[in-house]
Amino acid sequence: MIFGGMIGTTSGVAAGLAATDPKLVPYGALTATFYTGVGVLLCPSVFYLLMVYLL
Repeated sequence: MIFGGMIGTTSGVAAGLAATDPKLVPYGALTATFYTGVGVLLCPSVFYLLMVYLL
């Protein structure tokens, strides 16, 4: 559920910025994509290594 929620953030950020100021959509989409990429790709690896180290 956590990773699915993180994947959906790009469209939500883009929609929210489009309603506020359409000129900000590319910046918000880029930021949300980077955040999603870090969260979905990096976090499971770091979490796995942390669990291996602790257990």
